[in-house]
Amino acid sequence: MELVAEVFGVFAAPSVFGISPVVVLRAEDGRILPIYIGMAEAMAIHSALKKQIPPRPMTHDLLVEVINRLNAKVEKIVIDDLIDNTFYARLVLRQNDHRIEIDARPSDCIAIAVRLACPIYVEKKVLDEAGLQDELPEGYIDFDEMF
Repeated sequence: MELVAEVFGVFAAPSVFGISPVVVLRAEDGRILPIYIGMAEAMAIHSALKKQIPPRPMTHDLLVEVINRLNAKVEKIVIDDLIDNTFYARLVLRQNDHRIEIDARPSDCIAIAVRLACPIYVEKKVLDEAGLQDELPEGYIDFDEMF
């Protein structure tokens, strides 16, 4: 079963590596899902949330343009699994009568979803395993404060 989620924000959070970027989703049932991501992906998601448009297309902007030029549409993204502390996701496209599902990192899917305002879903089993109740863990700071 998939639950609708939205991007709650991008944060800097304590990790075994010191401070790491994390994107946090909030599911329709109120649970939050923190996903540790790379710095480039954090910047891509954060800038899209802030509606900052770079002077030249970044990688996710390029991919969105390619999808559009191929007359396809992103129907949704689904974060569908968690194996050995690694999240898995699918980018679900529609091109004419064809549904195309592409395996992708959740951070890339989220960066695309934010740009296109397309739905984000999380499988219930993923939330059951990694979701947290209602509030951010202690030590999370806004991503802007990293710089």
